[in-house]
Amino acid sequence: MITDITDYDVTHEDAGPLGNQIPNYEKEFNSAKVFLQTASSATGDNLYDHLTEVLNKILAERPENVIDFFEEYSRKVKEQRFKPLTDHLEDIYVQPGRFSLANKILPILSPLPPGEPSTVDPEDLELADMSNNNLIELLYYLEQCGIGLPRSEMIFVMISMRNLVHTKPIASIRFWGKIFGTISNYLVVETMLKEEEYMKRNENYQEEQAPVEVQDEMALNRGEAGETSAALLEIEKRAGMGGEEGSSKYPRPLPPEPLIHYEELPEPPPEPSGVGVNKKVFYVCNDIGESWTELPDVTPKQIRTARQIYKSFTGDLEAEIQSYPEFPGKEKEYLRVQIARISAGTQIAPLGYFTFGGAELGEGGEEEDEFEEAAGGASKTHYSINPRYDPPPLTDLLDQSMSFWVHTEPYILPQGRTTWWNPNPMPDLGEEPGEGYGEEEEEVKPRGERVEPETGPPLLTPLSEDAVLETVPPWSVRVSSKILEGFALAVVRSNIWPGAYCFSNQGKVFRNVYLGFGHKYVEHNFSPLPLPAVQQEYPIGPEILEILDPTGAEEEQWRIDHLPKPKVIPVGEEAEGEEEQEEEEEEEDED
Repeated sequence: MITDITDYDVTHEDAGPLGNQIPNYEKEFNSAKVFLQTASSATGDNLYDHLTEVLNKILAERPENVIDFFEEYSRKVKEQRFKPLTDHLEDIYVQPGRFSLANKILPILSPLPPGEPSTVDPEDLELADMSNNNLIELLYYLEQCGIGLPRSEMIFVMISMRNLVHTKPIASIRFWGKIFGTISNYLVVETMLKEEEYMKRNENYQEEQAPVEVQDEMALNRGEAGETSAALLEIEKRAGMGGEEGSSKYPRPLPPEPLIHYEELPEPPPEPSGVGVNKKVFYVCNDIGESWTELPDVTPKQIRTARQIYKSFTGDLEAEIQSYPEFPGKEKEYLRVQIARISAGTQIAPLGYFTFGGAELGEGGEEEDEFEEAAGGASKTHYSINPRYDPPPLTDLLDQSMSFWVHTEPYILPQGRTTWWNPNPMPDLGEEPGEGYGEEEEEVKPRGERVEPETGPPLLTPLSEDAVLETVPPWSVRVSSKILEGFALAVVRSNIWPGAYCFSNQGKVFRNVYLGFGHKYVEHNFSPLPLPAVQQEYPIGPEILEILDPTGAEEEQWRIDHLPKPKVIPVGEEAEGEEEQEEEEEEEDED
């Protein structure tokens, strides 16, 4: 047995496995270090690093009787190395965008605060039905159609819609879609308010829309100012007049200012809340976690102007709309107008799903409603779900003629309203309400020129009657899967408003959604309207002619030509004139 290093035999290097050998210190050191650096399968730490940190801590503090506190130092080093997985804010870097998004989402995920007790009738406090707003189911169908939004976004939109229902007087709510902007996007929800809320808004609207004669007041002010200036000019003229009349240094009075005889056409009044294009109220937000903003109602002038411009959205509701013609409003009004136009042209349903007349009254109610339509002469504006609806087969929904799909939103007339407004109403003849009704009333002609009323297609008109833009069909239809036809969807896409889709599950379930930029299809490159021709200030006639300025020589020649000519005195008359002059001089000398 070898007991000392001197017992090694240095003369025989290769003495065999049982012979004496010289130890390899470097190899033994590396082997020991590798053993100490073996990581633990539970914590991932190793003894080598742990002893290194313990010794560094002891050498830094140099306590007395360190051998008695070695285990305590080892424990403190292990505590400092321990990092819990839940401590993300201190030890794990979180991007600012994710951190701000988390702060927005946390209030949404929190439960709603308990409402205060109210004495209002429970029926009036009934909230909107959220059973038809399962956006997870909607996302399932949209994925089959090849469109949609991220799942997380759909979930949080559904949660924020629940919170919106509890804070606003909403009777029904629906996810309308998403409009993309250059800076940020808009998430849009469509709502129907309660009847009492519509009544309240219409009362305030009548007060705000009181006629204010601003133009007449301005004209009156201009007239008073003109009269005042003319009076001051006349006073100054009289005060400065001296000597003979007409020798004043002040000029003659100026002619009166020209009057504007142009009268603008009467502007159609906007439709009240809950009627026509303002029937529904829309709320938008830029991103999940942000508060919803209600969009204002639209006016006919805004709709007419929006049809003549082509503007991209920025994502800022208060952004100015720089366009020609000038849009009367900001981006929030323009966004609301585009939503109304998209809804009027792309909201569709399978044929037979909706019907006119009351569903509760049955056939009698439907016939009564038809009688009211015939008597009033106007198209129907209300429909309900058909209780006897028989879903059409998938082959009918995929028909390229689009005869099995109908429009569900009223048509917007060129005037900018869904109902035509007569600018020249019948004159008030002072008759009683019971008189003049029937054939005698038709004989009375309105004042001014007769204007033909604007008409459009009625509600529930088949898509087969839509106009074609040159060679582009207004609609395209396809099937989601040609293999699983029993579970396939009929997908309808609008070519007039790219981004508008409608799908139907064998005619039983259908949804409308819009995911686009809010632009209408243009068959050619968009060209803004040209500026109007410059109006003539004065009529061209002999009184106003443009001529060249005369030169100096011409002016001098004109002056010479217009000098007073000398008087020619006859010879006999000249002598008589001299004698008379001498007699007058003699009389003056005598005096």
